[in-house]
Amino acid sequence: MSADSAMREVVSQAYAQRRDAWESAAVRIKRWLKQQQKGLLKDKDISRLDVDGHRIKDPARTIAKLVEKTAEDPELRISTPHDVEDHIRDIVGVKVLCKSPRDQKMMFDSLTDPQQLGSFVLIEQKNYVDPPKPSGYRACHVTLQIPSDKGEPVFAEIQVKTRLQDAWGELTHEDMYKPGAAMKPSELHGEFARAMANMLATVDDMADTLAVELSALTNPDLDTGVPSATDDTIEVKVRATGPKYALAVDGDGRQGLIPAFAVRKLSDSKGTIKVNDFVSVDDRLRVTVEEDSKGLYYIPRELA
Repeated sequence: MSADSAMREVVSQAYAQRRDAWESAAVRIKRWLKQQQKGLLKDKDISRLDVDGHRIKDPARTIAKLVEKTAEDPELRISTPHDVEDHIRDIVGVKVLCKSPRDQKMMFDSLTDPQQLGSFVLIEQKNYVDPPKPSGYRACHVTLQIPSDKGEPVFAEIQVKTRLQDAWGELTHEDMYKPGAAMKPSELHGEFARAMANMLATVDDMADTLAVELSALTNPDLDTGVPSATDDTIEVKVRATGPKYALAVDGDGRQGLIPAFAVRKLSDSKGTIKVNDFVSVDDRLRVTVEEDSKGLYYIPRELA
C-alpha cells in the first residue's frame, strides 16, 4: 500500500470511529457559546453575537493538510486515528459572528479567559485581525479541548468573525487560499481580495465608532461629561488621536478610548467635532474610568 493510500485509510478510520464524538462536541460547544452570549450581553441586543452553526471538516481537506504537514516534516508519521486528530485540530469547527470589532474582541477575550472555560481547555489562540493574513483574511481563532463521553477528548476550533469579515470570505471565495484547493488565485484576484478586505475593515471601524456615539446618547451613566465628586481620577497619556476618538494609556499599561462626546462637552462646541483638534499625542489628562462589556473608556475632567 502506498503512503498516500495508507494515509487515506487512516483518515477514513478516524472519521468512521470519531464522527459521533465530534458531532456531540460541536453541539456541546454551541450550547456553551450561547450561554456565553447571554452572559456577556445580559439585557443588551443579543444579536450582537450569533453562534452560526458548525461543520466537520471534509475528509479530503484533512488529507490535504496532512499531506502538506508530512511534506514539511518527512519524519512525521500518521498511522492511527489519534494521530489524525492530534495533527489536525480543527476538524470540528464552530463560528461566532459579531456585529462589530468591539463585540469580536469581547467574545475573543472571553474564549481565552481560563475562568470562563470551565471544563474546556485552551490549547491555542490566534488573532488574524491585527495584522491580518497576507490574503486579507481577518478573524480570531481559538482551539479548545472538549471532554467527551464518547472516548478521548475532542479538539475544536472556534472562529470569531465580524459579519463583514465573514462576508469577505463569501465574496472572495476564501477556500481558494486554503491548502489543497483545486484552484489558486491569480495576482489580480489577490489584489482585489486584499483591497476588499481593507474596505470592509474600514466599514467595521466606522460601525464601532457609530456604536460608541450612539451608546453615549442612550447611556446617561456614561455620557455625563463631568464626573461626580466621588469618582476617582487617574492620569493617562495620549498615544494616538484622530477625528472620532483618542487612544490613551494609564500607568498600568491599560489602553482606553477617549470618545468624541466627552471632548465635545469639555470644548463647549456644538455639533460634530474632530477630537484631534482638542487632544494631541503626549497630552497628559486627568480622567475617570468607565468600563463595560463594550470596552474601556477614559472620560477627561478637563482638556490639556
